[in-house]
This record gives sequence, C-alpha cells and structure tokens, in this order.
Amino acid sequence: MMVDGCFDPLHIGHLKYFDVASTLGFPLFCNVQSDDYISNNKKRPNLLPELQRINLIDSLKTISYVHLCKTSTSDVLSKLQPLKYVKGMDWKKKGLPNDEQEVCKKYGIEILFLDTNVDSSTNIVRDFIRNKDCNSLKEFEGILFSQKEIEPHYYDEHYFRGDWRNGQNDYSLETRRIIEAKNPVNIKEVFRPKRVLDVGCGPGALMYFLYELGIETYGIDFSQAAKDLAPKEVRSNIVVAPVTEYYNFGIDFDLVICRELLEHLTILQIRQAVKVLADYTSKYLYVTTRFHPSPVSLLDVTDDRVTDPTHITLLNKDFLKLLFMLEGLRPRPDLEEKMDWKKLGRVLVFERVYKNV
Repeated sequence: MMVDGCFDPLHIGHLKYFDVASTLGFPLFCNVQSDDYISNNKKRPNLLPELQRINLIDSLKTISYVHLCKTSTSDVLSKLQPLKYVKGMDWKKKGLPNDEQEVCKKYGIEILFLDTNVDSSTNIVRDFIRNKDCNSLKEFEGILFSQKEIEPHYYDEHYFRGDWRNGQNDYSLETRRIIEAKNPVNIKEVFRPKRVLDVGCGPGALMYFLYELGIETYGIDFSQAAKDLAPKEVRSNIVVAPVTEYYNFGIDFDLVICRELLEHLTILQIRQAVKVLADYTSKYLYVTTRFHPSPVSLLDVTDDRVTDPTHITLLNKDFLKLLFMLEGLRPRPDLEEKMDWKKLGRVLVFERVYKNV
C-alpha cells in the first residue's frame, strides 16, 4: 500500500486518509514530497520543512514506512511496485499525472481514490494567505491614516546636539567624523560623483566631508536649525525646504544621497519623498534607513521610538525597494554591498533607468 502527498500542512483530512488507507492493506508506505517539489509545483514556500513533515507522519501508528521523495512519484511507484496506490478524491477529478498512470498500468498497481479530506492543504494555505493579506492591509490602512507628521521645529539645536543623545552620537563634526569613518571616501570611490545632493542633510557633516574631498555638494533639509549649525564652508549650499516637495536647483546631480531620513516620515510622506528623490538624480541614488526588523508581510510597518521619538516609520525593506523601482530606479545590489561595509543591512542603491515625466 502506498499513499503520497505534500502534507503541508498536515491536517485532519490527512489523518483520516491514512486511517482508511491502513484498513485496505498492510504495510502502509507514505511517500512525502520534498520542499523543492512544493516550491516548483505549488509555487509557494513550504510551511513545514520536509524533515518536520516526515517526523510527524512517522510518529503515526497507521504509517509503517515514510520516504522523502527526491525524484518523482512515478519513480517511487516503479521501484516499490505496491499492490495499491491510494490518493485523495480530488485527484480523481483532475486526473493523476500520465507517468504515474503508465507505471501503475505496467505493474498492475490498483489505483484507489478516498473521499476523506475535509479540505486540501492547497486550499488551507490559500485561505490562510488571503486572510493574512487582508489583515495586513487593514493594519496598514489603520497606520497609514493615523500617523501624524513630525513638525520641522522639533528638529532644533537640542535635537542635534542635546544631552539626550547617548554616547558619541551628536551632530558635531568631531563626532560625525568618527561615525562616518570611511563613508565619504567610499562614496567617492564607488560612485565617482561630480555633483552630490544630500536630501535630509541635517547640519551638513557629510556635505563637509565630501567638500574636503573636492566634491561639489548641495543639501536640503526641512529644519532651519540644521542649516544654522552647518559648517560655514557648505552652509550656503543648504536649502531649507520640505524633503517631500521638489526644489528646482537648476543643476543636475549624478548622485543623490538620502540617509537616515525616511524613518522620520509618515508612510504618505515617504511615498512623496521617493518620487522627489527619483526626480533629483540623474544617475545614482544612495539610501540608508531603518527597516522593519522582522517583517512577515510586505505591508508590515512598525516604529523605533525607543531609539529616537521621531523614528515613526520602519517599513519592510522590499516594500520600500518596490516604491523606488516604480519610479524607474533599478536596484544595484553590487554597489549596496560595497556601501554596506558595516554589514548593517540598511543600505539601498539604485541607478536611474529612465526619467519620469
């Protein structure tokens, strides 16, 4: 006797299937499909790893032997040549694969269909995903329309240099030089920019370090205090304006930088900022931000107010990447690897493919 399936997830219908099959003959051999089979044929990731599924089924008294299928069911049938091949009734409706029917006919294996499944694993998984996506969308909607913007006046001198910042984390040039380390040189070597725009530049520390390297650099920030605190060498190149609205500098930027800004914005502001960033760059866009630490759904959103009370939005990394891609920006994982030398996983790099009109 042989039963066969993915059994992912294993449910009450499978147990009834095994119980009835065991009354039809002995011993009962269970052929379990692999994780690769589920990925290639079901077009979804497995819920339970193959070893867990095997161990669960092996613990059942009705099952005599468990086999992990690494080839094909027809190959197993050909080698085992059981007296009976027992499948669920859903297979009678859609028909067994031709190769399995041919093997059964060749070796005289009787095919039986049992109507024991309360529901199929495929339906259970589909309903779970549908409900999960629905719940995720509702949660996303709730956050989207309840978020409140952080007003620009919050980012005053105390925000940038106050004693609330633990350790070496203020925005003085001395501290930022330590934090930046080799970032400025890395930017010059990886992107070789002629003219840079730093969006959400804060007090202009990175602008100053790039200025020291001979790179023409401009900045934009929605905080007047940020400009006032900036080094005099770059202060005149900083514009105080919303980062969610396009400011016409009248010049092209072959590198646009946006670091540690997006987490300070609402989701709707991020959407606008993404469009603006895409419009600013003529070639590369280099972004860093804090992402959702453990997303399950593409729409998962959280915050990080413990680190900073203005960190109101941590998106799924793939969701943010998608927003940029929809603006005609192609991901450059090769450059991301070079820029993420600290291995924090917070870097995104894009290259313009076409200019939106």
